[in-house]
This record gives sequence, C-alpha cells and structure tokens, in this order.
Amino acid sequence: MLLSVHRPLCDMTLKFKPEKLVHSLVFFSNAGVSDLTKLKAAKLFYFADKEHLLRYGRPILGDVYYCLPYGPVPSVALNEMSDASENPEVEDSDRNLFCQYLDVEKGVNPHPIFKAKRAHDPDVFSESELEVLGNVVRNYGWRSAGDLVNLTHSEPAWKIPNQGRIPDGRARIPYELFFFDADAETLVMLDVFRSEHEEGCELDAILNQKTHQLFV
Repeated sequence: MLLSVHRPLCDMTLKFKPEKLVHSLVFFSNAGVSDLTKLKAAKLFYFADKEHLLRYGRPILGDVYYCLPYGPVPSVALNEMSDASENPEVEDSDRNLFCQYLDVEKGVNPHPIFKAKRAHDPDVFSESELEVLGNVVRNYGWRSAGDLVNLTHSEPAWKIPNQGRIPDGRARIPYELFFFDADAETLVMLDVFRSEHEEGCELDAILNQKTHQLFV
C-alpha cells in the first residue's frame, strides 16, 4: 500500500535525547560493531529509528533527519558526534556524557572511531528499543560505512527528498517517508505517531498561550 501524505505532521521538533545517542554508541561498540565512525553511526541510527518507528510508532533518538549526499542523517546526533570528536576540550553537559562513556580513537582509521569505556545503561532504553538496537547490530553492524551509504540511497526516505535537493545542499526528511510503501498493518503505527504529535502540538499551543498571558 502506498503511503498517503495528505495529512502532514504539524511543525513540531521532536525532543532529542542525547543520553540515547551516547548509550546507543556504547551499545554498538560493545556489541562488536567495527569502525564505528560518525558516518557509520548515522546510518545505524537511521535503520534503528526506522524499525522502531514502523513497529512501535516512535523513533528512538527523537532527531530531525535530513537528506544529504551520503544518505539520511540525524542532524542533531551528527552535530553532537562531531563536537565530541573534534572539540573534546569544550565543556558542556553532552560532551561530559560522551567522555564518561566513550573514547574517540584517532589516527588508526582515516576518521575518528567511537569506543565504549563501559557498559551502556539499560535503564536509558525501553525493552523494544534494546530489541531494535540488537537487530540493527546483527543486520547492519558488520557492514562498512560505504555499504550502508549505498543501502540508504535505495531508501524512499532518501530518494524522494533527494530529487529536490540542490547540489551540496540538504532537504528535510519528514518521518512519514519512513512509512513509504508500508503495508496497512504498519501504517497503523503512522496514525499512532501522528496522533501523539497532534496532541503535542495542542499542548504546545496551550502552554504558549499561557506563557504569553503571563507577560501581557
């Protein structure tokens, strides 16, 4: 069944979860994923978010995805990984979380590699999230970053927005596109996802109105 996108999501940014980013990287590293660069991690996050969204009605990271030349990218996660690997001396809460759980190995590979220092905190994830992360390790963790880029280039979530992307630019990937060509049973999860976000939009509007009234 083709996805109908006549009901777009309201323009509300999901709540990004930095602790899930860090502990997912730890999970991948401890599970034996080789050459865990930020490019490879970005592709693993895409497959993890897609599987969890289609099966349970919500992504894991809560990130904003963009279509870029190397495939779909979780934008906040990519920025966080770049900051952790390129500017480790800068102090902030997210960087400190990275330092507690991850080393950034440079010089061995052309690109920095994330290595776990300790076990991930299982309380950060739901049972379904841990299940999906394990599936992603088994299905994709052994592949190279280049292989994963090629795989994501066959994904409608990348191919469709890429048609309108300017050279060297980026295009937003709405989460509806993760459901492209999904069957009727899976599309039920899209309705769940939309309903939760419509409720969130209504709550945001109420809170914004009350905040405005306080300052009028």
